[in-house]
Amino acid sequence: MKLPFKSLQSRIVFLFLSLILAVQFFGFIAIWVSINTNARVAITEQLGVGEQVLRTVINRRGENLALSASILATDYGFRQAIASNDKETILSALENSGARIEADVNMLYNPDGVRQVVSGQLPETITDAPILKLIETTQVGGESFNIAVFSGVPYLLVAVPVRAPLTIAWIITGFEINDSWATRIQDVSRLEVSFVTKIIANHSATKPKWNLSSSTMSKLSGQEAISGIPNQWLQQATDTQSTVNQVFDNEISIQGRDYSSRYVELLNEGDQVLVAVLQRSISESLAPYFTLQLNLLVLTILGAFVFIAGSVLTAKRITKPLTELVNTAELLEKGDYSKPIVSNSTDEIGHLSRTFDRMREAVAEREQKISKLAYWDELTQLPNRAFFTDQLVKFSENYQENNQTFSVLMMDLDRFKHVNDVLGHSAADQLLAGVAERLKQSCKSELDVVARLGGDEFGIILANTHSQLALDVANRLQIALATPVALNDSFVDLSAGVGIANYPEHAKDIEVLLSRAEIAMYAAKNSSGSVAVYHSGLDVDNEENLSLVSEIKQAVEQNQLCLYVQPKIDFATGKLLAVEALVRWNHPERGLIFPDMFIPFAEQTGHIDKISYWMLTEAARYAAIWQKQGLDIPLAVNLSARDLIDMELPNKLKQILDVHQLLARSISLEITESSIMDDPERALDTVQRIAKMGIQLSIDDFGTGYSSLAYLKRLPVNELKIDRSFVMNIERDQSDVTIVKSTIELGHNLGLKVVAEGIENQKVWDILKLMGCDYGQGYFMSKPMAADKLFDWTTQWAAGPAIY
Repeated sequence: MKLPFKSLQSRIVFLFLSLILAVQFFGFIAIWVSINTNARVAITEQLGVGEQVLRTVINRRGENLALSASILATDYGFRQAIASNDKETILSALENSGARIEADVNMLYNPDGVRQVVSGQLPETITDAPILKLIETTQVGGESFNIAVFSGVPYLLVAVPVRAPLTIAWIITGFEINDSWATRIQDVSRLEVSFVTKIIANHSATKPKWNLSSSTMSKLSGQEAISGIPNQWLQQATDTQSTVNQVFDNEISIQGRDYSSRYVELLNEGDQVLVAVLQRSISESLAPYFTLQLNLLVLTILGAFVFIAGSVLTAKRITKPLTELVNTAELLEKGDYSKPIVSNSTDEIGHLSRTFDRMREAVAEREQKISKLAYWDELTQLPNRAFFTDQLVKFSENYQENNQTFSVLMMDLDRFKHVNDVLGHSAADQLLAGVAERLKQSCKSELDVVARLGGDEFGIILANTHSQLALDVANRLQIALATPVALNDSFVDLSAGVGIANYPEHAKDIEVLLSRAEIAMYAAKNSSGSVAVYHSGLDVDNEENLSLVSEIKQAVEQNQLCLYVQPKIDFATGKLLAVEALVRWNHPERGLIFPDMFIPFAEQTGHIDKISYWMLTEAARYAAIWQKQGLDIPLAVNLSARDLIDMELPNKLKQILDVHQLLARSISLEITESSIMDDPERALDTVQRIAKMGIQLSIDDFGTGYSSLAYLKRLPVNELKIDRSFVMNIERDQSDVTIVKSTIELGHNLGLKVVAEGIENQKVWDILKLMGCDYGQGYFMSKPMAADKLFDWTTQWAAGPAIY
């Protein structure tokens, strides 16, 4: 074939362009066919996985629910009620069990298969045949759960025998297979899931009526999914002799979109028919490939232009250096400036390569300067606020992954403006540089971050720490700043206010955390101390807390307070020893408010004595209730400094005990070291009078207050409680190990029992038990619970605590 071009250049352009277009076209077609084929294979595999997920969810759900229902079957009181035919008690137990495991219906059948008691909403039409068959299967050692359909609604039925020791009844628990089941399976399989049942008017009907029971799709889409089932599949599903668990794949159109569908027969016994429909949108599966095809098309066009340009130049030697330049440009686009361009050519291409390399070096240098300006403070050679904020975000992300807490210290120099005004800007700059150097020397961990936030304000992030360690660092900073700085032949004394906020104790939001560290810093500068840790009392001036202050008295009078308790466990026996009484405020508008949000304000406004009296009265009331139930344990109530200087407190206690007909040992009191030190003589007199009444006393949060052994020796206490701040990190902090061990030995040497607070895992429990600690308290054994829930908790605990 003779090409209609006179020049070689035109021929090269035509040949290369034709070649690239032909290759790209056939490649495009081949890729499109491959994409469609592979996508459908992937959808089929996904449907297969979805089917396995479906069956696994049903089996696991059945096994777990059978295990949960068996708890009721082993309950002694429930078996007694069955033996005495106490249907009211049986119904109550079934309702409680159903609420606990979220069952839709609970029934009790006698050993002869006769329904006795029903709890929950029964379907309009229910037959006993599926239930009796399930009971029969369970009796011979088969699965204790099965699926049944009543009134077109599918249920997962669980059968659990009640033995004493022979089977005296059967508990049948039903769980409706509803939209939440479909959604749960969708979350795992990423498929659309529908459950379809069949409504048959009579057995002679030629065509069954399908019923969409539940679906992750809209009702209209779900109906279209049903209508897409082939007639042959319908006949198989209605055939009472067909094999259950048949599977059929098909492609249908729903709302104008093609779906690959798999119909899984879960149940087929006469009228009992349940089909699960698993669907995956074909267009959604192909969507990612549409982008690939578009990219291929764009690349085809770009390739054509590249070949045209290469053909026009007709110089093969140009191709290689140009390719190198393109690769380098792509690296520059990604921010990689490290690869140099080497060219020994003396022609125009070589000159271009060398010019491009000089441009690369210039851009790299400018990028480095820009980055340093964005994240670095030239004066102090410290990171700036932007870098500091970025690091806070990374620390918070690390907490989410590794549960490592951290502290933020905000520091503001005192009298800096005076130095700037008197000695000038140059001296002030020297002062800031000197402070920065001392801060870096005081923070010894490589993970700590020291930054200048602006002006005379500095910020520090302390990794993997808590309040006490942060206080130690803050005090070390104050010592470092205590040495005067030489400026212009003068010596300037340094001091600063340091505020501390801990993540996540004080805030989980970075902006809020910085704000609260700053609040603590200003509190430190405005008080006699130079270091302050943030607490909610520092926010007393904000509008929300002012509203709380005004509502505290009303909360007591209108009985908005509620009593919570947390158990104390004996390390030696694992048995429940006592409970600590805690208060919560059930605010009508704000919901449940924890004590650290209102107790500081109650102490400031003088309402703490009303809350304390309410606590003592409520504790006594519950102690009396529990004793009537056979649970004779003391309740420990915390007292404030204001309570201890109330000379009428012993008389109030006696009156409360008399009203509820309680012995003195039914109530114990917890007092802090700092509350004693507010008015030592009056407080000591009060606790001695209380001790003479036979009421047990405990020192709470030992080690965080004044820790005066002289006063401890004089106090008639029976117990020491080690503060949670020393216990929580005992498994990885050797200093906490030393403190706790010494405190336990001190308590035992003084003849006192020792309680450890803040136990959050098995390892901490084992360490404390090995140290000889007497009693433990913490989330590992039980979180604080409403007082009326304690009796049920004791039953569960007595059945076998996980820690003993």
